[in-house]
Amino acid sequence: MAMPLALNCSLSSSVVPLQKGPRLVYLLAEISGGDGAETLPGNLAFVIDASESMRIRLVTDQQFADLAKNGHVREVLTDGVPAYQIDSPSGEWMASLPRRIDYVAAALEAASEYLQPADYFSLVAFAGWAHTMIPSISGRERDRLRQAAHDLEHLRLGDETHMAEGLGLGFAELQKRGNQRHAARMILLTDGHTLKVKECYEWADRARQQGYKLTTMGIGAEFNEDLLIPLADLTGGNAYYIETPDQIPQAFHQELGAVRRISYRNVELKLRLTRGVELRRVYRVLPELSEFEPGPNMDGSYALLIGDYDPGAPVALLMELVLPTWQEGAYRLAQALLTWDDPAEEISRQNTRMDIVVQMARLVTTRLDDRVMNIVEKVGAYKMGSQALETAQSASHSADPERKDMATLRLRQAATRLLDMGEKTLADTMFQQAQALELSGRLDSEATKKFRYETRRLTRRS
Repeated sequence: MAMPLALNCSLSSSVVPLQKGPRLVYLLAEISGGDGAETLPGNLAFVIDASESMRIRLVTDQQFADLAKNGHVREVLTDGVPAYQIDSPSGEWMASLPRRIDYVAAALEAASEYLQPADYFSLVAFAGWAHTMIPSISGRERDRLRQAAHDLEHLRLGDETHMAEGLGLGFAELQKRGNQRHAARMILLTDGHTLKVKECYEWADRARQQGYKLTTMGIGAEFNEDLLIPLADLTGGNAYYIETPDQIPQAFHQELGAVRRISYRNVELKLRLTRGVELRRVYRVLPELSEFEPGPNMDGSYALLIGDYDPGAPVALLMELVLPTWQEGAYRLAQALLTWDDPAEEISRQNTRMDIVVQMARLVTTRLDDRVMNIVEKVGAYKMGSQALETAQSASHSADPERKDMATLRLRQAATRLLDMGEKTLADTMFQQAQALELSGRLDSEATKKFRYETRRLTRRS
């Protein structure tokens, strides 16, 4: 028997001492359940970067050192990405080296194994312009994906990178099969920066409005995480950092496995606040940590769109609520209503509701909920680290030594906080960044990327 979704709400403290002026409390809303529910077929759009930088041959550090020693290496720009061109004495040796596009092809072949007859899928490639390699078709034709993986070798789409055009075509393919019986997902993979960033956000916003999640995969050290992470967060999708190309197939396995587990669509948490209560900020804390856009304030009511639901990845949101000055007594802070579509039921829209109540009391020692406060601490470390990196990146482009000194101090403070939490690896990364900024005036871009993605997993750890 399928388990319905469950909503659990916990306050940082259910008893708050009286005082003059507003009080801040934290509300943790956890969504779980759905075990045993019928999973939905997928509506998938693969949007792949096919620019020339994806075709650069990859060498090991030792191979590169040997080639440089023998004078076979020179620096060039490919799609605006710094790269080294190798003039090998042996064309056959060069042809044996892998490229990112080769791993993408392998990932698409592996992806075809996940496709079932009830699924739909499409494939879009982009570079200087975008091209629909496979229009939306049934999973029965999954062999087309294997063939397209080989066709990538011969595809040439110009010298620039226009990701927005790829997103637009991917969105159009998802629209062809838009219905409540399919879990829609766009999977974007790229290794560099793009033109027309604003248009990328516009397409992501359209996807969010339609309930389509956008998952982003960035390869290597040169892609723009300041774009890819927010695009995924805007739609509730996942954001992957792929350090080395051989990790691409595994990322596809992980993402497609999650898509196959989707059981409910259009999950939404409606929050109606009591007059005088203010919603200051929302964070998604599970399955990954990120800021969450609560939508417009409709006279104290919010509709927090969560979208497709995977029982293997329960969702949790942390909300900052500001309370007005109240007298002694019990008050309902808000009413929470969780709604979702269950295609297996005759009345497809299901719901469960809960009242969130707080007790205002005189001369009471506040008893904090340890679990909620543990999450609050991790969110604080995430914010502190993100802000320290942002300050450091700005200072690295400045000639003002005082700005660099202040940024270095903030990095060390963030590192100390992470160390106090037992996050030694993340703390070491921040200490190293502080040292790099102090000695060279620059940050390690690869370490920065890794830190930003790893801190998103802080709330997964007990």
